[in-house]
Amino acid sequence: MECETLKEFFEKHKEKIITLLLCGVLFIIVLSVLALISGAIMKVFGFEYRSIGSIILFFIIATIISYPLGLIAGAFPKALLSLDKVSIYTAMALYLILDTFATFWGLRITDYCMQTISAEDISIFVISLIFALLGVSDIKKIPHDEVR
Repeated sequence: MECETLKEFFEKHKEKIITLLLCGVLFIIVLSVLALISGAIMKVFGFEYRSIGSIILFFIIATIISYPLGLIAGAFPKALLSLDKVSIYTAMALYLILDTFATFWGLRITDYCMQTISAEDISIFVISLIFALLGVSDIKKIPHDEVR
């Protein structure tokens, strides 16, 4: 009886399940490519690893760890800007500092916990700053009409 229910569930939601799996695979592929490019940049500054898989795992774990701080780093400058507490340039500078900090600590903690990875602080800082520079374009003034 329960197998029939599971079979019915799969048949009923087959497209949703396949879509979710394909999106997950696509996400992992994109993150893996980004991890390999980031690892190549960090290697110039003393990044060492045992295998390609350890680089990908390093960036997946670091992404998960730094995500909560990254949310705050992105939202805080936008909130101050929308409340007219800071100028657009101050909001961008604040975003660069906070996002670099968030990414740096996510990578640093992951480096500390993984034995197959060895990253110098300068390599972590450089890639964190590059990631922050890529996201700074999200900081822009939102007219008050769009906020409500």
